Amino acid sequence: PVGFQDRMKVILSINLACGYGVERCVTTATSLFNKYKNGEITELPAELKTTIFNTVLSVTPVTDEVKENWEFLWEKFLNSQQATEKVVIYYALGLIRDEETLLRFARDCLDETKVRQGDALYILGTSIPRTKIGREVSWRFMKENWASMTEESTENLFGFDVYVSGVLEDFSDEATLAEIREFFSDKMDTLGSGAAAYDGACSPLWGTSPGWRNIGPAWRCMLTGSWVLNGEK
Repeated sequence: PVGFQDRMKVILSINLACGYGVERCVTTATSLFNKYKNGEITELPAELKTTIFNTVLSVTPVTDEVKENWEFLWEKFLNSQQATEKVVIYYALGLIRDEETLLRFARDCLDETKVRQGDALYILGTSIPRTKIGREVSWRFMKENWASMTEESTENLFGFDVYVSGVLEDFSDEATLAEIREFFSDKMDTLGSGAAAYDGACSPLWGTSPGWRNIGPAWRCMLTGSWVLNGEK
């Protein structure tokens, strides 16, 4: 029998292979997903579900099929009664490289008929900002909705921390740094519990934590559980 550690190594290897776009891995994951979507199988291997969902929604360019896969998983999310399954799905939903879909996803997070208020900040902070386009969408969404969100969400202490740090932490260019500074220059009092997250998220931008950004993407994936596609974080 295969031991736990050996099994985890296999799962991690599959995750990395699909994340870096290895054709055989992507093809197998896509085939399994299509059988699941079409009802040929009723369930996916639990330990590979994250990798399969992430793979099919990370495909570029974003075709109609990718959008259909997103809609399928979105419906699964809305109808699921299992908290763990919903987490796996919402992490994957943020990986689609389509601005319109991501903006819709962000807006729907604020609709309590679709997403529990307690989950909204976690999705906005940990799912959508996981790719370059997702970070850009998330930053724009944060700026446009800051006033209404801070009125409703600052009491959710940990969730607001997660949201602020998740949106801001992976920007690294000086132009965005200047924009972040300018935006928050007169809003520090509205950060509430997010103030510490703001400082922590921006510290790499300030240049105080350069070492983390020098770690290779594969190591960052293993250390943080981040999804990497063709080397992108």
